[in-house]
Amino acid sequence: MNTDTFSKTLLELYRLARSVPMADFQRRALDAISARFDFDSAWWGIASLEPDGTPDIHTSLPYRLPAFYPSLWADIKQDDNIAKAVMVTPATTVNFDHARLNESPRLGALMARFGITQCLCTVTLLQEVNLMTFLSVYRVQGKPAFSENERRYMQLLMPHLTAALTSNWMLHLERIRANQALPGTSLAVVDRRGTLHVADQALSALLLCEWPQWVGPTLPDPLLPHLREGTAFQGKRLAVRFHALADLWLLDLRPVGETVRLTPRETEIARQFSDGASYKEIAKALGMAPSTARHHLREVYRKLAVSNKAELARKLGQAPGAEIDVEGLPMLEELPGAPMRFAQLPI
Repeated sequence: MNTDTFSKTLLELYRLARSVPMADFQRRALDAISARFDFDSAWWGIASLEPDGTPDIHTSLPYRLPAFYPSLWADIKQDDNIAKAVMVTPATTVNFDHARLNESPRLGALMARFGITQCLCTVTLLQEVNLMTFLSVYRVQGKPAFSENERRYMQLLMPHLTAALTSNWMLHLERIRANQALPGTSLAVVDRRGTLHVADQALSALLLCEWPQWVGPTLPDPLLPHLREGTAFQGKRLAVRFHALADLWLLDLRPVGETVRLTPRETEIARQFSDGASYKEIAKALGMAPSTARHHLREVYRKLAVSNKAELARKLGQAPGAEIDVEGLPMLEELPGAPMRFAQLPI
C-alpha cells in the first residue's frame, strides 16, 4: 500500500460510513480494505479488560471466519500472546509471524486450524467508556509475511476505522429518526453486555427520570435482563425496547404517556382506526359489533383527550407500541441527474 492507495481507502471508509446500514458496515469496510491491502481473514471487535488482564469481548465480527470463531478463542484466551503484546503498546500495530504465533501452543493450534501463519493486530483504547477496539488481520500459509510498510499503514488506518464505525452508528440513529415520527424518543446503541456506545442527547435525561442514581456507561441493572431476552421494559416513567441489529442492540426509549391508559383491545382499535379502517372493518377484523367498536373508540378519545383522527395518530405515534424500522434507509442517496454515480467515483 502506498500513500495514494491509503488516501483512497480512507475516502472509501468515510463514504461507507455515510451510505451503508449499521448491520453491514464492518463487513463492507473490511471488503474495501482487503481490496487494497492483502489479507485473507480478520477479526474486528470491541472488548473490555477483565480483572486478570484478559479481554472480554463485547461485540465482534469474524471476517471470512466462522461465526463460532470467538468461542474457540475464548477457550484459549489465557494463552493468547497476541492480546498480551498489543496491550503493552496500545495504538501500535504488532506483527506476529508464524514462529511468534506458535510461542503459545494453544494459540498456534487455533491459528493452524484456519491455516493462519501471519497476523497484524492493533488495539485502540476508548477511555471514556473503558473499552478498546481491536482488529486482527490474517494471512494464510503460502502468503508472504507482512512487511514493515504494511504494519505502519495498518497502524495509521486503525484510528480511522474506529472513527468511521462510530460515525456510521450515529448516522444510522439520525437516519432512523429523520425518516420516522419519533417525538420524545431517544435512540442508542448498546452491546450484549449493556454498555452504551452511541446515543442521542436525550438518553441520560430519560434514564435518570426512571433511575435518578444511574451512572453510565452501562445500562441500569433492571434493563439488563430485558436486554438478554430482547423483551420490552415498561416502568413508571419510561418504556424501553430492544431491537437486535447484527451483533449489537438498538434501543428506543420513550417517556410513558397517556397511551398506557388504554386496554390492549382499545389500543388495537385505535391503531386500526388511525390507519384508515372504518367501524365496520374494525368490527369484522376483531369479531365484534360495529357499535362495540364505536364504544371502544369513544373511550379512546376520552382517555387520550383527543377530538379527531390527526390528534389520535399523533398520540399513538408517541406510544411505546409504535414500531420503528431498525434498518432505516440508506444513509446517503444518489442525487437525481447526477453526472457520476457513487460507484464510479475514483476512490
